[in-house]
Amino acid sequence: MRANLLVVLLILLAGVGASLLLIPHGAELALQKFRDRDYDSARDAYEQRYAAGDRSGATVMPLTRLTLAQGDVERAIELTEGFLAAEPSSVEARELLDRLYQDAQRPGDRLENLKALAEMRNSADLFRELAYAAGFRNRMALKVEALVRYCTLRPEDVEAQQELAALLAARGDHAGAVDWLLRADDRATGNIQPDSRELLMSLLIDLDREDEAYERARRWLGERPTVADMIGLASQLAAASRPDLGLRLIEPQVTGPQVAGRAPVLALELTYIDLLIATDRREPARARLSALSGPVEDAQFGRLLALEANAGMPRAALEATRGRDLHLVPDWVLAGLAETALRDGDRAFPDRLYRELGEDFLDDYPILAANIALGRGDPAAAAQWAERALAGDGLTPNDRLGAIRILDRTGRRAAAVAAFDRLPLSGTVPEEALEELAALFIDFDRAPAGLAWFTARRQATQSPAAAQGWARLAAKAGDPAAVADWLAGQPKLPLALLQDIAGSAAERASANPATDPRANRPAAALALAAAQRAFALDPSPRSRLALAGALTATGKPADALPLLAPLLDGGGAEVEAVYIAALDGAGRSEELARHLTAKLARGTLSDADQQAIVTMLLDHKAYRAALPLLRAWAERQGGARSGEDWLSVYAAAAAKANALPDLAALLQGRAAAAPLAEAEDSLYRDTLTKLGRKADLRRYLLARATDDRLPADRRREPVSALLALGDKAGAEQVLQRLAAGQGPQSEDFRQLAYLWGPRPPATGLDWIEARAKAAGPPAEQAAWYDRLAEYGGGRRVIAGLGGQGLGGQGSAQAAAPAQPVLRTPYIEALAAAGKGKELAAAVRAALADEASPDRLRRYARLAEQTGQRAAASQAWTALLARKPEDADALRQLGMLAYDENRLADAERLLRRYVAAGPDDYEAHYFLGEALTALKRPTVAIPFYRTALSQLRARATRGDAATQTEANLLNRLGKVDDAVALFEGLRKRRPADRQLKSDYASMLIENGRLPEARRVLALP
Repeated sequence: MRANLLVVLLILLAGVGASLLLIPHGAELALQKFRDRDYDSARDAYEQRYAAGDRSGATVMPLTRLTLAQGDVERAIELTEGFLAAEPSSVEARELLDRLYQDAQRPGDRLENLKALAEMRNSADLFRELAYAAGFRNRMALKVEALVRYCTLRPEDVEAQQELAALLAARGDHAGAVDWLLRADDRATGNIQPDSRELLMSLLIDLDREDEAYERARRWLGERPTVADMIGLASQLAAASRPDLGLRLIEPQVTGPQVAGRAPVLALELTYIDLLIATDRREPARARLSALSGPVEDAQFGRLLALEANAGMPRAALEATRGRDLHLVPDWVLAGLAETALRDGDRAFPDRLYRELGEDFLDDYPILAANIALGRGDPAAAAQWAERALAGDGLTPNDRLGAIRILDRTGRRAAAVAAFDRLPLSGTVPEEALEELAALFIDFDRAPAGLAWFTARRQATQSPAAAQGWARLAAKAGDPAAVADWLAGQPKLPLALLQDIAGSAAERASANPATDPRANRPAAALALAAAQRAFALDPSPRSRLALAGALTATGKPADALPLLAPLLDGGGAEVEAVYIAALDGAGRSEELARHLTAKLARGTLSDADQQAIVTMLLDHKAYRAALPLLRAWAERQGGARSGEDWLSVYAAAAAKANALPDLAALLQGRAAAAPLAEAEDSLYRDTLTKLGRKADLRRYLLARATDDRLPADRRREPVSALLALGDKAGAEQVLQRLAAGQGPQSEDFRQLAYLWGPRPPATGLDWIEARAKAAGPPAEQAAWYDRLAEYGGGRRVIAGLGGQGLGGQGSAQAAAPAQPVLRTPYIEALAAAGKGKELAAAVRAALADEASPDRLRRYARLAEQTGQRAAASQAWTALLARKPEDADALRQLGMLAYDENRLADAERLLRRYVAAGPDDYEAHYFLGEALTALKRPTVAIPFYRTALSQLRARATRGDAATQTEANLLNRLGKVDDAVALFEGLRKRRPADRQLKSDYASMLIENGRLPEARRVLALP
């Protein structure tokens, strides 16, 4: 039996051992839980293995996927990165890490991992993706490397090769870029992108491989090139700064035998002409442009005009614009055509440009815009355009000088000089700008500075322009002898330069000739030399005039007169000025007068010529001769000046010619027709004053002041002049007329009241009363009644406003007005008239519906002033109802309550009043008195002390205040101090019985009967 048990036991042990072998352990248990989708338990199991040091793929990869499945991307990345650190050649881990980096949005880390993965896989797709990623991260070197590997693996992808070439070119590797472009072009059989073609052309030319570029372009064209291809390739070569290659490329297709007898394709023909111009073959370009026949369609019209402008055919371009839409033409072409038209004196095209395109077109061409504005007779706009140009930075030196000149021409001389002074004058000023620069130095009175600048320029650069600029300025402000020496060594000089030198030297020679004649001799010699050479070179009117001016300025006016004689009929103001100077210098005054009178008598002169002659007459004090024309211009307001300007000139001449009555008559006629302008008004007054015609002046001033066609300020102004003439009645009449429509608050009424004084005459009060009765709104009526009462018309106010409370029907006894705003002047008038009972009734009537605290306060004060205490109390009570904490109301009602022995009311009201802490010793004193009377002396003590402190703080105190102080001292138990004060008062006022009584009462109250008897003089 025991043997059997042993066998059974052995079998059981064997079974248990076998079953233990079947229990899963370690990795098998984790994998089984993974397969059973028990992810949490599986992850715990793999984490335990990982923590135990198992870094194999069988542990890390499932753990990574379990971690990622639970959303822990960062832990998954950490696990994968750790695995790759140990197993860097694992492609599977690299791919997993790539996806993890994408999910975690870590492009930088992904880029490095992708680079390693692409190298491991040697995959074209991965290298392409690497290139995209590198470009996104701006890793251009890596992008180039990736594209090179991709293009090597995928040589058929010509687009990628073009992208790589553009990138290499941008990074400065021109040879590498050309190599890849050539590969792409060869594989694409010439069908690479236009941008790539242009880049290839440009790079080949930059690398001095022009022939290769040309051959490549020919290959692109093929045997039968399209027009578009030819134009495109030629344009690309031109854009690469080789228009000669473009011309060489398409010339056979334009001029070859295959196109003989056929009309040229316009687009190709224009491209060919453009290339001719770009290669400086302008004559053939102009010939082909001239050969084009028929109108050009809109799409090509702008280009055609641009080519004509570039080929030097501006007139042809201008003609071509007739009847065509200017919007089709490029702006720069239009600007050039406008400048050409302006130079040629053609105003039609600039006007059309301005009319059809407006000012917006001109924003980029401010100098052109300024010149157009000048041509259109708008100097203000021209000046604005010039200032806008000078404010910018893109002007050439010539344009900047032109803008300054325009400012000067438009009357903005100060602005022009300021802009000229700001010019950055350096060595960069071009030669062609030097002549204008020298002229501006002279015109702007900067000759010494200009001479220094040109001297330095001449020393630095030996050029004719610099030398001529120096000569101009030296003749003006330098050494005339040096200029004469230079002049003698210059056989050929521009006529304008000789004339300018002659003019400047003559001006210097004629300046202060009596001061130092010897100092002027070199200038005189230079003036003559330059003028004589100019006249010999060109005996034109200008040269003749210059020589005559030089002769006159150098003391030879008689020799100048024969030269001037042929110029007199049509020479203009400049000739006239020189001729007059010559006549003056030669002492031929009568001839001068005859000459000018004869010219005026012809009646064929323009306004400008007539004005010039009149100006000369005035300059030479021939006032009588000038007066007829001046008066005619002033009467018709003609001429280039305004009517007021000519009137002032005529007035000045009339005064000097003793013709003021004529001037007065002219102004009187104007004044009768219409109000004179300010300047004319002043002139007329001054003229009448000078003539002593005070009566006429008074009539004129009164008529002007009452002329409703003038604004009020112009009608008000004559008042002071009337007063200065002693016409107070007239001034009052004017002010009454002005003030009638404005109200008593106006400045005009204040001036009128000032004239009347504090007590206006009865007529003045009548006028104010009439204004009050005629006023419409009650507020305006009240304002007038206020003034009436203020100026002593209180009884009129009472009569005018009394009874209005009855609806205007009147009654036996006057009543306050129904309108609240009218009650104030009525009550004020009653107070001024001392009508206390009527005032009290009016105040009581007003209290029911009066809402204004200020008016209620005023009513209360007026009632107090007239002794109407009951009415005053009612007014203060009404005020307190509307404004419960009003200090005035609380004080006055408290005082009234005390006076009426209503002690409780007095305490209540005065306590509320003093709670705000006013500096009012009386209120504190009487509050204390009320409390004392109410048998509460202890409560009164603080108020007595406050009253005493406030009273003593006052700067000045009268006897009443001193007596109050004595009473306070008595209340505070300082009887001796109080006695001392009373004694002082008694000495000052020995006959004051009330004072004696108060003093004795205090002494009796304190049991000091002997002293009381002494005060009362009792036995």
